[in-house]
Amino acid sequence: MATCCTGVQAKDLFELDALVRESGQQGKAGFSAIGDLLDAVSASGLQGVVSTYTETSAAVATLYIRGLPAQVEYASGSPTLNFRVPSLGINLTFAGGTRSASEDQFETWMKGEGADLLTRMLKELAHVSPVDPVAGNPGSLMGQMGAADFSTAADSVFVDDTTGSSMAGNNYALVGLEFGRYSAGGFSQNVTKLPLGWTWNLGNGYHFKLEAPLTYTTVEGAKGGSAALGGALRVPVLKGWVLTPALRVGATGSSDLGAAAVMYSASLSSRYAFALGDWQFGITDMVGLYRTQSLKYGDYEIDYDLSNTMLRNGIDVGSSLPSSLLGRPAAWRAWIIDTRYSGDALYVEKYQEFGIAASTRVNFAGVTIEQSSLGVTYTRGDHDLKGFRLNFGYKF
Repeated sequence: MATCCTGVQAKDLFELDALVRESGQQGKAGFSAIGDLLDAVSASGLQGVVSTYTETSAAVATLYIRGLPAQVEYASGSPTLNFRVPSLGINLTFAGGTRSASEDQFETWMKGEGADLLTRMLKELAHVSPVDPVAGNPGSLMGQMGAADFSTAADSVFVDDTTGSSMAGNNYALVGLEFGRYSAGGFSQNVTKLPLGWTWNLGNGYHFKLEAPLTYTTVEGAKGGSAALGGALRVPVLKGWVLTPALRVGATGSSDLGAAAVMYSASLSSRYAFALGDWQFGITDMVGLYRTQSLKYGDYEIDYDLSNTMLRNGIDVGSSLPSSLLGRPAAWRAWIIDTRYSGDALYVEKYQEFGIAASTRVNFAGVTIEQSSLGVTYTRGDHDLKGFRLNFGYKF
């Protein structure tokens, strides 16, 4: 499975295609950071791409901003910079006394002074960009927060406790490590995550879980990171049935990608588990609401203004492994999860995950739980999305 994404040819996140009208000279350049793209619009930057460009040339440059096409144009002899995003109907002019002054105005606008129009561009990026760090793909902040909510619920009934009438008697902590790689639209994204969690037994089958995962992401040379804090309450309803409401807040930022956001979420999950002999079966369903808020990151003041609903539904099956295989009591589990979004348009609005994991077992207060686990998940979805994720977790 680790080879699912190796056939994708890397693409530049930011591209510039320039034309000097008088000479007819054309040139192209690619970049991994938005700051480098903005620098390329300057006089020296354009001259580096098309050598015949001068401060009085009639020139047009098409910018590809993580897949979103835009244009910058100068009329012959004019210092005025015209900026257009055809797909959004944006048409702006920056009229400085010189082209350098106009370029400074444009860069300042791109760093947050564009207000509502810039927000429209960011929302469109979540729709057209395969690797937006805020939303639109499984490695984004929205995707990671939803997956964490679902995972908390799916773990709420332990392997040997399918009745739901009792849970592990002790409090415990969780540490782990995850690595995922996803590809879509010609771009590849690596996601490294450090899951951290603490669970407290409140008695009578109620548990409270606090999570604070940290994530580091790389996309074609661009770097970013995210962090989140979430709390979930496991509420036993009937034998084998547990409800899990959860609240979460997260933040992500990448100065290379020119993206940042704070996100809030609220979700409700239902988990039903039952046993047939040594076979364990589970059904987990979740609905979550996710909303972004503006965030200042470096030089950028950014507001995506996204509001989405996530539906995530999964089934899983598992059984015991021979004790001799891992040297102690152990089990395996396999699952299929379907994720779908509604609300603001996203690049990937539905995808499926197929996974399997092996885990060792330990007894806490007479209840057997999964202590350490190692799993792999394969993902496929819209726009030829493909990916895999390796994860390891340890409870103590």
